[in-house]
Amino acid sequence: MRLTDKKLLSSYIAHFSRHTFAEFVKELFKDKSKYEDLDSLPEAGEDVFYQPYLDSYGGSIHDVLLLHFPPFELFRPSDRLTIDDPTLMGKLAKIRNIYHGGIGQWGMVDPFLRKDDSLKAIKFITNLAGLQRELYESTLIPAYRRLQRYCGIKKPKTFVGSCDSFADLNPDGAQRAINKITREYSEGLAISLTSHSTSINNFISGRNLESGASPGTRSVYEPLILTQAIHNQRILEEFQKLLHEEPSEARLQEFIAAHYREIFGAKYDRIETELWLRCAELDVSNKDRRLDVFLRNSIRNDWELFEIKRAIKLTSTYRDIPVFVGEVLHAIQQVRNYARILSQDKVKRHLAEEGIEYFEPSLNLIIGRTPQIPHAQWRWLLNNMERDLRIFTFDEILTELRSRFTEHYAILEKLLRPD
Repeated sequence: MRLTDKKLLSSYIAHFSRHTFAEFVKELFKDKSKYEDLDSLPEAGEDVFYQPYLDSYGGSIHDVLLLHFPPFELFRPSDRLTIDDPTLMGKLAKIRNIYHGGIGQWGMVDPFLRKDDSLKAIKFITNLAGLQRELYESTLIPAYRRLQRYCGIKKPKTFVGSCDSFADLNPDGAQRAINKITREYSEGLAISLTSHSTSINNFISGRNLESGASPGTRSVYEPLILTQAIHNQRILEEFQKLLHEEPSEARLQEFIAAHYREIFGAKYDRIETELWLRCAELDVSNKDRRLDVFLRNSIRNDWELFEIKRAIKLTSTYRDIPVFVGEVLHAIQQVRNYARILSQDKVKRHLAEEGIEYFEPSLNLIIGRTPQIPHAQWRWLLNNMERDLRIFTFDEILTELRSRFTEHYAILEKLLRPD
């Protein structure tokens, strides 16, 4: 998901929970040309990290990062803001003791030993968002600098990073970090159980303040689940990659079955795949048949049949007139044969025993890519064939996914930037 608006990007980051925010910071501060990766500094407490310089002897010169989560969004800081945070002050005192006052210089005994490591800078990382740059310069940075002096740390440069500064000064890096953690990090599992199905999904939750409203929007903060738009984007990317590989019918069916609600909509509440119709005496060729995808439409209270074929070329030209290729015509006849079998009372009674009760299933065929012919000719071909079934191309499925992703993105933007 690409967040091009810097204010929206900042607001998105600010809604991370503290653990997700920590993972974001770790990813953001990776700089293989200058630093090693961030590592925890548990001796100083939770949410404290150190990062050695690659060009120092044995990595003996460090930056230390402290993650701080102040509730500044609930009020406007004054010019003489004092960050009265005993926990943060205690962490600073521990950092001073760990580095023995070695500030920005080389350890002289053994630079590989922690006691001789030197501290170059302390960086305060906050999840503040929506504040003006002038407020940082006039109030917040001086407040953190005073806090350093209270703990006896006077020489390190005061660095205050926030959602605002990440989005403003390093939007590409912030975007890459977001993409990485939303693909690979999760805070838990969301388990959904119904009478027909079970689903297990990873999720990342938003932070929650027990009370208070932001000064800019007067909106009360509540938990925010950020995964739906991210989830849809992953599905879109996976589907695009899958089609590029010219997959088999089995792989296409597997993908569509796994994501049928995102593709076709939430109105479908149950799916049956590879459903066998073992009644050869009712088939024109005396064979048992297998349905690819059978979906229950909860709005219409009926079932719909989806036959899935490969992403083949759909049309050819006969005397300057576009026509469907033979494989499409064969697939259409196959679907109509399934419909004839499903209409038999014997089949209806058998499937009703399995909890699949229907009146007259709608017929759908998913096949091929949209042909490169004039739109009017394509619609003419479809209208001649779609008397009793609908034909979808995989390009239309992709468009449907993009539409659903855009819809969730708009909802997310409204949540992050309320009126």
